[in-house]
Amino acid sequence: MRSLKSYITQAVHSADTPLAALVFFGSLRDAYSGHYLHEGWGQMASAEEIHSVLSETHQSLFNSVVRLSLIDLSKQLRMHFQSLNQPERETCVRWLEVEPFRDLIPQGCSVVVRELFVSEVKTALEVLCHAPEWSELAVAPVALPQRQLDRSPLLQWLN
Repeated sequence: MRSLKSYITQAVHSADTPLAALVFFGSLRDAYSGHYLHEGWGQMASAEEIHSVLSETHQSLFNSVVRLSLIDLSKQLRMHFQSLNQPERETCVRWLEVEPFRDLIPQGCSVVVRELFVSEVKTALEVLCHAPEWSELAVAPVALPQRQLDRSPLLQWLN
């Protein structure tokens, strides 16, 4: 189990932003069963252990993203779209229409927190669509400061 936790910690730290980490960990959850799966980590721990650790990590990352300011969330969305080489405006419009960000919400979230997250992401996408040149949204070529992802709760249970 220790090596699994070290790989997960490495995955969290290798993400450019809390949103990027959330997207990664959200993608590890099977939409039909709700179980977290990762073939590479399957040899390190049981499916139940993997699910448990990934579920807790997903929740911790989600909590970090929910606490971001509108400007920081907009910047992180911009960086995410840039990392995918996707046109920002078209991608924002598509995300507002299809709402793939709902898949980033961990299971068991309260309705209030769930709707807060959806509202925040929609607002950040609207900002990118309608005010893309806003000076506050300028993204530096380096990752956002570490302070935006509160890794301490995550690292406490991983140790």
